[in-house]
Amino acid sequence: MLFAEDEYEEREFKIGLPVGVELPALGEQRHLLVRLYGWPMGLSGAITWRGVWAALPILLQRAESLKGSSVLELGAGCGLLANTAAVLGAHSIATDGNEEEMPLLQKNASTFTDRLLMGGSLSAAHLEWGQAAAERSGLLPKSFKFIIGSEIVYIPECIPALVESLCFFLAEDGEVLIANTAVATRTDQSAARVKLCQCLEAKGLDFHLEMPPQASPPPNESSWAETSYVLYIYRGKKERLERF
Repeated sequence: MLFAEDEYEEREFKIGLPVGVELPALGEQRHLLVRLYGWPMGLSGAITWRGVWAALPILLQRAESLKGSSVLELGAGCGLLANTAAVLGAHSIATDGNEEEMPLLQKNASTFTDRLLMGGSLSAAHLEWGQAAAERSGLLPKSFKFIIGSEIVYIPECIPALVESLCFFLAEDGEVLIANTAVATRTDQSAARVKLCQCLEAKGLDFHLEMPPQASPPPNESSWAETSYVLYIYRGKKERLERF
């Protein structure tokens, strides 16, 4: 069942800049404002999953590289990551495999404003995971400098198709950033993470895992659960050795 458009709520997110990150377009401000629509979830009424706040500080650390780059968000929900990248000057596509999410993603794409005049753009597309779906999508292979996602690694049977999509779309010099703090009730985070790593290795993709950085606000996380992680993925080992 599709959500009615009048059920959406508009929110403005105030995203603090990480230490050491400077955005001249903001002047003396130390936060980025991103406005988009979503529908409230659960008792908190949040319109984003909490894992997105683990990815945002890292995305902002890549602000200089994002400008003019092609960005693909997988499992976007309301598309906060893609929207933020577009505000920073990227050409973003927010995608989801659930057709029910498309009216919301399209609304956020149509109302996107390049408020910092960074030259960014935002579009939306329905995209299921897997090699066959990627080939049908009309999107070019190896064409995205950045692929981003949050809370998309929690259903083990979907992980092989996710990795096929990463392998298909990631540019030769590209980077994948995935933040994950959640897991399906029928499995556990460790099992899902092991399966993900096995699939990445089978495709010849290099990766690096670390704990998420502090995020505030929300959810004002001073420390994440030990099972939470941020995953960086590259083609081959050269990029990892250069960056870490």
